[in-house]
Amino acid sequence: MNAFAQLSTATLDPVSYRLIESFREALAAPEDAAQQVQRSGLELCTHLLNRYMAPSPRLPARVALAPWQERRAKEMMIAGMAGRLSIAQVAKACALSRSHFSRAFKKNTGVSPRDWLLGARVERAKALLASSPLPIAQISEECGFADQSHFTRTFSRLAGCTPMIWRHAQFSPTGPYP
Repeated sequence: MNAFAQLSTATLDPVSYRLIESFREALAAPEDAAQQVQRSGLELCTHLLNRYMAPSPRLPARVALAPWQERRAKEMMIAGMAGRLSIAQVAKACALSRSHFSRAFKKNTGVSPRDWLLGARVERAKALLASSPLPIAQISEECGFADQSHFTRTFSRLAGCTPMIWRHAQFSPTGPYP
């Protein structure tokens, strides 16, 4: 059996057959044949690809940050702690969108960038409370809190006591309460 005979006995699905027939119709009407042939050809190719092409294996989306991205993000957040550094700026420095960066950062660290930064601010405040005689209001400002009451609320939530009690506990041999 020759190749033409094999081809003529092959069966096409109805959609492919209809699209191939549209070529013949397009060529019969020469006034707009080029546009019709192009449209039919595109439809046929799309159909054949969708129907007969094996799906490509999808690679799992990379959600975590690369080590350099995590390091860069943490360095930026610590350096800009007292300023008004936005998560969008940090994400841009890591070459990611804000939402992708936030998801990836949480995957790496277990906390959102905002919560990580608050924790870093409280740790910085603890270091200042333990090592300097600065007033609490000034420490809250240097650590990037909006005001002293915001600092006190956040510090109390994360450290379990107010900044004043925590400071006294650092210098008292009996603990935080007299």
